[in-house]
Amino acid sequence: MIFYLFISLILIGMGAHYSGRLFERIKLPSLIGMMLLGMVIGPSFLNIVPNVTLQLSPTLKDIALVTVLFIGGLGISLKQMKQIGRPAILLSTIPATLEGFTIALLAMPLLHFNFIQGAILGFIIAAVSPAVLIPSMIDLIDRRIGQDKAIPQMLLVGASADDTIAITLFTTFLGIYTQGGRTPSIGLQILMIPISIIFSLFIGYLLYLLTKPLLKHTTSIYIKTLICFGICLILRFIEKKFHLELFNSLLTVMIYGFWIRNFIVDNAPSILALMNSIWKVGKLYLFAFVGMAINPNLVGQFFLIGCALLIVSLTLRSIGVLIALIGTNLSYKERLFCVIAYLPKATVQSAKAAIPLEMGVAGGEIMQAIAILSVLITAPIGAIGIKLTSDKFLQKETKEAGSH
Repeated sequence: MIFYLFISLILIGMGAHYSGRLFERIKLPSLIGMMLLGMVIGPSFLNIVPNVTLQLSPTLKDIALVTVLFIGGLGISLKQMKQIGRPAILLSTIPATLEGFTIALLAMPLLHFNFIQGAILGFIIAAVSPAVLIPSMIDLIDRRIGQDKAIPQMLLVGASADDTIAITLFTTFLGIYTQGGRTPSIGLQILMIPISIIFSLFIGYLLYLLTKPLLKHTTSIYIKTLICFGICLILRFIEKKFHLELFNSLLTVMIYGFWIRNFIVDNAPSILALMNSIWKVGKLYLFAFVGMAINPNLVGQFFLIGCALLIVSLTLRSIGVLIALIGTNLSYKERLFCVIAYLPKATVQSAKAAIPLEMGVAGGEIMQAIAILSVLITAPIGAIGIKLTSDKFLQKETKEAGSH
């Protein structure tokens, strides 16, 4: 069994690498090639991936997400955080809530759901995809694009908290449904959203304080990186193992990286370089396994209704992004780029799509189909849109400007 696991992981990694390279050659984002490979070899089509590997996929996806969010935190400076604070907060709240409640209302006439069923579907779909958005933003940071106004950093922070809000509201409405529609705890659940975010920020800061002396007295940069990355993985494991709703481990990981970048300055560039090396491998498995979770066969029956639902909800989401950016110094092109970057769905939808059906929610199979449809439509559009518009709509920072 271990032999099959080992061989399959090597082959998946090689296949994802070459499929990604192929799509880069035709000027498309590599992640689309990796996701398509996963979809083709996964359960929906060829079904040649061993079960032992599929069972490991949630763990591997988590490791890859932790990697990319830690890198994201290491890429945000204190000056940039001050610059992006208000719009990042608004980006984390307005687009997701607008989209989620729009779907909740539209699902009533279009799918004959009640409001609670619609809200369950709405907040599965409402989360932006960290798997698509965050690697793209890290690439822009590396290429010093959009740095004059810290646009990639703003989207990184906003998207991380956006997921917290969408997932919290999804679990809230799912809980209301399973309790037979009783709503005494909904106010408390909504109050838990800012508490969860604040607690996540606090845990990230506390971990930095606890590990700072250890990092200062460790000479090997490899051991320092192993300590930091190990802490990030343990955080994710604890949240998943104990189903903790009080904090978002992925947001905590990003904040932990932010503190290391800004207050353990000597070590941060070396840690970042090593984490980037890990990410080169991690992204192969993240996107391949996201592709394996996609089942296009579910989509056909609800394709037209699903497309209509998504067109309206994404329009409202885009308006939410523009509202969040009111009062900033972004140009029209930069605002449009932010709208495009906030379109893709993938990770949360792949992970949550089957939960309502598993829990016996009426219409669960419809929810799963439309959630999968949202991935199939928005992940390529968002990834291609970011690639096509980033160099044209955002400013490239010169090395001289970046050094000040």
